[in-house]
Amino acid sequence: MVTHAIHSLGIPYRWGGSSPVQGFDCSGLVVYTHAKAGLFPPRTARAQFESGRKVTKASLRPGDLVFFDAPGKKTAFHVGIYVGKSNFVHAPGRGKSVRQATLENPYFKRYYRGARTFL
Repeated sequence: MVTHAIHSLGIPYRWGGSSPVQGFDCSGLVVYTHAKAGLFPPRTARAQFESGRKVTKASLRPGDLVFFDAPGKKTAFHVGIYVGKSNFVHAPGRGKSVRQATLENPYFKRYYRGARTFL
């Protein structure tokens, strides 16, 4: 999963996208990378958060999913794939491409919701 996430760096964001050809949204990147490992999480970030097994921030392992609240929206979630050393890969939004970010970033610290795993 981590290898496929890293190989996806630079692929454009596309709402509803779940392949390198069409682009990715955040949960589509999760579906794609997990399918490569024979795992099939739900399609939306909210459903992934609700159905994954809870993981504490201190026990994150590569391949776990990290979730964030969307500012100003009560029901929206954003998801990324943890790759280790406080870093994760995600599809951040329109006009951007898949990139790596750190949980240490003040924005992500503020909106961190929790972690889940399907491993």
